[in-house]
Amino acid sequence: MNLEKPYIVSIYAVLRNEKGEFLLLRRSENSHSNPGKWDLPGGKLVHGEPLEEAVVRETWEETGISIVPGEIAGYTTFELPEKKVIAVIYDGGYIIADVKLSHEHLEYAWSSLEQILEMDALPDHFKEFFKRFAAENKEPPELSI
Repeated sequence: MNLEKPYIVSIYAVLRNEKGEFLLLRRSENSHSNPGKWDLPGGKLVHGEPLEEAVVRETWEETGISIVPGEIAGYTTFELPEKKVIAVIYDGGYIIADVKLSHEHLEYAWSSLEQILEMDALPDHFKEFFKRFAAENKEPPELSI
Protein backbone atom coordinates (compact mmCIF):
# COMPACT_ATOMS: atom_id res chain seq x y z
CA MET A 1 0.00 0.00 0.00
CA ASN A 2 1.39 3.37 -0.98
CA LEU A 3 0.20 6.11 1.39
CA GLU A 4 0.83 9.72 0.45
CA LYS A 5 1.62 10.57 4.06
CA PRO A 6 2.15 8.27 7.02
CA TYR A 7 -0.28 8.26 9.93
CA ILE A 8 0.89 8.77 13.49
CA VAL A 9 -0.97 8.61 16.80
CA SER A 10 -0.75 11.47 19.29
CA ILE A 11 -2.37 11.76 22.70
CA TYR A 12 -3.82 14.74 24.58
CA ALA A 13 -5.53 15.40 27.90
CA VAL A 14 -8.59 17.46 28.72
CA LEU A 15 -7.95 19.01 32.15
CA ARG A 16 -10.45 21.10 34.13
CA ASN A 17 -10.15 23.35 37.15
CA GLU A 18 -12.61 23.68 40.02
CA LYS A 19 -14.71 26.12 37.94
CA GLY A 20 -15.04 23.59 35.12
CA GLU A 21 -12.75 25.61 32.83
CA PHE A 22 -10.42 23.77 30.45
CA LEU A 23 -6.63 24.12 30.37
CA LEU A 24 -5.21 25.34 27.07
CA LEU A 25 -1.55 25.92 26.24
CA ARG A 26 -0.28 28.38 23.61
CA ARG A 27 2.48 26.94 21.45
CA SER A 28 5.69 28.88 20.99
CA GLU A 29 6.13 30.94 17.83
CA ASN A 30 8.98 28.70 16.66
CA SER A 31 6.96 25.50 17.00
CA HIS A 32 7.12 23.25 13.94
CA SER A 33 3.34 22.69 14.07
CA ASN A 34 0.69 25.32 14.75
CA PRO A 35 3.05 28.07 16.00
CA GLY A 36 1.33 30.55 18.29
CA LYS A 37 -1.87 28.50 18.36
CA TRP A 38 -3.62 27.15 21.45
CA ASP A 39 -3.36 23.47 22.18
CA LEU A 40 -4.22 20.79 24.73
CA PRO A 41 -1.45 19.20 26.81
CA GLY A 42 -0.14 16.23 24.86
CA GLY A 43 1.96 15.11 21.94
CA LYS A 44 3.59 12.18 20.23
CA LEU A 45 4.00 8.70 21.59
CA VAL A 46 7.42 7.17 22.06
CA HIS A 47 7.64 3.98 19.93
CA GLY A 48 5.82 1.16 21.72
CA GLU A 49 4.60 3.39 24.57
CA PRO A 50 1.10 2.61 25.91
CA LEU A 51 -1.40 5.44 25.35
CA GLU A 52 -2.12 5.96 29.06
CA GLU A 53 1.59 6.23 29.89
CA ALA A 54 2.11 8.67 27.02
CA VAL A 55 -0.65 11.03 28.14
CA VAL A 56 0.70 11.02 31.71
CA ARG A 57 4.24 11.70 30.45
CA GLU A 58 3.27 14.43 27.97
CA THR A 59 1.01 16.21 30.46
CA TRP A 60 3.81 16.19 33.05
CA GLU A 61 6.44 17.40 30.57
CA GLU A 62 4.28 20.27 29.30
CA THR A 63 2.54 21.39 32.51
CA GLY A 64 4.29 19.88 35.54
CA ILE A 65 0.93 18.32 36.47
CA SER A 66 0.64 14.64 37.31
CA ILE A 67 -2.62 13.06 36.15
CA VAL A 68 -4.39 9.73 36.36
CA PRO A 69 -6.01 9.41 32.94
CA GLY A 70 -9.69 8.55 32.88
CA GLU A 71 -11.68 7.36 29.92
CA ILE A 72 -11.01 8.41 26.36
CA ALA A 73 -12.96 11.66 25.93
CA GLY A 74 -12.80 11.54 22.14
CA TYR A 75 -10.50 11.87 19.19
CA THR A 76 -9.74 14.14 16.29
CA THR A 77 -7.69 13.93 13.12
CA PHE A 78 -5.59 16.53 11.38
CA GLU A 79 -2.89 16.86 8.80
CA LEU A 80 0.61 18.29 9.06
CA PRO A 81 2.92 18.92 6.11
CA GLU A 82 4.61 15.51 6.36
CA LYS A 83 2.07 13.33 8.19
CA LYS A 84 -1.53 12.71 9.17
CA VAL A 85 -2.34 12.63 12.88
CA ILE A 86 -4.92 10.63 14.78
CA ALA A 87 -5.21 12.33 18.17
CA VAL A 88 -6.67 10.37 21.08
CA ILE A 89 -7.91 12.69 23.83
CA TYR A 90 -8.16 11.45 27.41
CA ASP A 91 -10.22 12.88 30.23
CA GLY A 92 -7.55 14.07 32.66
CA GLY A 93 -10.11 15.03 35.30
CA TYR A 94 -10.25 18.03 37.60
CA ILE A 95 -6.94 19.61 38.55
CA ILE A 96 -5.96 21.77 41.50
CA ALA A 97 -2.30 22.45 40.77
CA ASP A 98 0.03 25.13 39.50
CA VAL A 99 0.90 24.93 35.82
CA LYS A 100 4.64 24.92 35.06
CA LEU A 101 5.05 25.43 31.32
CA SER A 102 7.77 23.74 29.30
CA HIS A 103 9.80 25.54 26.62
CA GLU A 104 7.26 24.34 24.02
CA HIS A 105 4.60 26.79 25.19
CA LEU A 106 4.39 30.54 25.87
CA GLU A 107 1.40 30.74 28.16
CA TYR A 108 -1.62 28.91 29.47
CA ALA A 109 -5.25 29.78 30.07
CA TRP A 110 -8.23 28.26 31.82
CA SER A 111 -11.15 28.77 29.43
CA SER A 112 -14.86 28.00 29.45
CA LEU A 113 -16.33 25.86 26.71
CA GLU A 114 -18.06 28.94 25.31
CA GLN A 115 -14.75 30.84 25.13
CA ILE A 116 -13.01 27.87 23.51
CA LEU A 117 -15.58 27.58 20.74
CA GLU A 118 -15.08 31.29 19.90
CA MET A 119 -11.26 31.23 19.85
CA ASP A 120 -9.63 32.14 16.55
CA ALA A 121 -6.23 30.80 17.59
CA LEU A 122 -7.49 27.28 18.38
CA PRO A 123 -6.94 24.86 15.49
CA ASP A 124 -10.16 23.67 13.84
CA HIS A 125 -9.55 20.04 14.80
CA PHE A 126 -9.64 20.92 18.51
CA LYS A 127 -12.73 23.12 18.00
CA GLU A 128 -14.49 20.17 16.39
CA PHE A 129 -13.48 17.95 19.31
CA PHE A 130 -14.87 20.46 21.84
CA LYS A 131 -18.14 20.77 19.88
CA ARG A 132 -18.58 16.98 20.03
CA PHE A 133 -17.47 16.95 23.67
CA ALA A 134 -20.11 19.55 24.56
CA ALA A 135 -22.83 17.76 22.58
CA GLU A 136 -22.07 14.49 24.38
CA ASN A 137 -21.98 16.33 27.73
CA LYS A 138 -19.00 14.30 28.89
CA GLU A 139 -18.43 14.37 32.61
CA PRO A 140 -15.22 13.09 34.19
CA PRO A 141 -15.50 9.70 35.88
CA GLU A 142 -16.14 9.71 39.63
CA LEU A 143 -12.89 9.21 41.48
CA SER A 144 -12.97 7.19 44.65
CA ILE A 145 -11.25 8.86 47.57
